[in-house]
Amino acid sequence: MAHTVWPVHHGGVSVDALVLAVASVIRPMSVAAMYAMLSAARPTRLLTAYVATGFVVSAGIGIVLVILLGIAAGPRAPEEVRAVIPIVLGAVSLSYAAGLLSGWVQAPVPDRTKATPGPESSSWLGRQLANLSPRRAALAGVLTHKPGLFYLAALSAITNSTSSNANRILQVVLYNAIWFAMPIAALALARRRPAELRDVLRRTTEWVWHRQREIMITAFGTLGVYLIVRGLVELRS
Repeated sequence: MAHTVWPVHHGGVSVDALVLAVASVIRPMSVAAMYAMLSAARPTRLLTAYVATGFVVSAGIGIVLVILLGIAAGPRAPEEVRAVIPIVLGAVSLSYAAGLLSGWVQAPVPDRTKATPGPESSSWLGRQLANLSPRRAALAGVLTHKPGLFYLAALSAITNSTSSNANRILQVVLYNAIWFAMPIAALALARRRPAELRDVLRRTTEWVWHRQREIMITAFGTLGVYLIVRGLVELRS
């Protein structure tokens, strides 16, 4: 019996998608946005708008994509077709990591003179965070959780893990729940311990923001190698 990249079941959860979700939890822009909201007036309202809008938009896009992927390259598609998807995504991810490492791709340069690390005030996100309102927080929730390579790889894993659209939709919702774990936790703690949470996020923001390039090279490089190996194993089998 031939092996598949992501075993096909009628139920269950893709372990690959869960791993990718956990690896996406800490995002520099998201951490900076949460810190800005906790430092503003009425942080609970801002965080609620941030989480609710970002979650709905991200999960909605994911649900549409897994259904389309299920039609185009689901479990009934030839194994070669399903194997090519992670190989292509892995090649793109590895190329991006190589570009960052070589300098061909410019990584964000942190401004160490700023009192609070975060996006430049001239950037779109920086302008939203500089004058926060529930609407701006909602837009920031969408912008800081745009589907990227990790998300697409997870959707491919979800698509190939089951032939049930209901199960795929459930897994997309679970992926996003993990992806939004930090802002959800911040929202839950905002009323009880806002000062302590703000201090933790400040230190986390500083650490992550000043190491963006290294984090991105490691994350995209590891993801690229992993996906290419899994795809090649599938093709050889």
